[in-house]
Amino acid sequence: MPLHLPEPPSGAHDHVKSRLHTIAAHGGFHTKALRGARADQLDVSSPHQVFTLGADDIAAGGGLDRAEPAGWRYLVESGGQVVASAETMPAPDGTQRFANVNEGPFVDATDKAMKVVRKLPKLEAAGFELRLLRVPSLYLTALWLHSSAEDLLVPLQPSPIGKEGKSMSTAEFFSDLAEYARSRPSLPPPPPA
Repeated sequence: MPLHLPEPPSGAHDHVKSRLHTIAAHGGFHTKALRGARADQLDVSSPHQVFTLGADDIAAGGGLDRAEPAGWRYLVESGGQVVASAETMPAPDGTQRFANVNEGPFVDATDKAMKVVRKLPKLEAAGFELRLLRVPSLYLTALWLHSSAEDLLVPLQPSPIGKEGKSMSTAEFFSDLAEYARSRPSLPPPPPA
């Protein structure tokens, strides 16, 4: 079975594409890859849900069961090339609203990692849903390949635990991540108000 791209919430895809076209039509992009993008050449692909996890959860032995949904992410293409990502976040009414566009290192890393994971033999045996896991306090982003039988994680470059672009079992991933989280110096508590 191929890598399964989940169906985003109703209207989210069109909303993101419309916002990108509006920004491009008004010359609102100031980043290198999108600055000269024409609205009629922009498209969004590869929708995947974004989840976040705290370093404290990891240090305490938590795993994917503690990951919280945070929105949806799309790869932005211009002329058929991936140049950015665009994200949504939940609005108070339950719909998804446009949140941001990003051209950072995780965009290219996502594109490269997706090409690698599509060739994994495990994908042939079981279908995996594409997700994204973020641990912001550890500056870690990973593709999360989810199935009812197992989950695989693929750290994206740059990764504080290394192994960028390599699929890892959840046990290996969280063992490495917990070790890294415990080895980091703690921040002092904030001053009293």
